[in-house]
Amino acid sequence: MRPLLFLALLALATLCLAGRADAKPRDEESGKGAAFVSKQEGSEVVKRLRRYLDHGLGVPAPYPDPLEPRREVCELNPACDELADHIGFQEAYRRFYGTA
Repeated sequence: MRPLLFLALLALATLCLAGRADAKPRDEESGKGAAFVSKQEGSEVVKRLRRYLDHGLGVPAPYPDPLEPRREVCELNPACDELADHIGFQEAYRRFYGTA
């Protein structure tokens, strides 16, 4: 009984996989035959949420970090970045560029 059940499941799996491989998408499904879409069409498909807005999830949205632009400036300077690893970002920024 078990070998018969195993063979039946194997045959069913083979038919399902073979059916998908042979199927060709219709013109409506294939995106008019184009492999790429424009940025405008892509943005219509994928609607991204704004980062700092509360969308009714019950949790307030995080505020942007006011020191992030300064942190990026310090990261672009290899000496400041190395010093920030040792003594912290704010002190390294202060030593290289003045008050943070």
